[in-house]
Amino acid sequence: MTIEQMILLLVTIALVALIFFASGALVSRDWSCSGTYALRLVFVSLIAVVLIPIVRDAAGSLDIGELGLLFAFVLLIVVVRFILVDELTVSDDWLAAIVISLLGVVLIYAVDEVAHSLFDVRVISLF
Repeated sequence: MTIEQMILLLVTIALVALIFFASGALVSRDWSCSGTYALRLVFVSLIAVVLIPIVRDAAGSLDIGELGLLFAFVLLIVVVRFILVDELTVSDDWLAAIVISLLGVVLIYAVDEVAHSLFDVRVISLF
């Protein structure tokens, strides 16, 4: 891995952490961020950027097609539920996890498309 790829990976993790922070703040209506919540955001972002594309590609190599993408999304919902939602003040934990994950994935794809159209680079190339 070159230094440019490492910098792009770190920028991607930070960008995804900001996206999940915004998604969580929209759901819980609380825009504050404690130190433990920031670490949880970085951990979920690391999982979203590194582990979930690996799971999706592994399922794709097993010839199950788009089911791998669905499995990766369900894995993201479970990770968000047990790592991020514990810090938020919401009434229904699973519903909050689904909405945060859905908002996060939509915003991630939107940022990737804007970066591709403006700068001709895939910022989040692993998704």
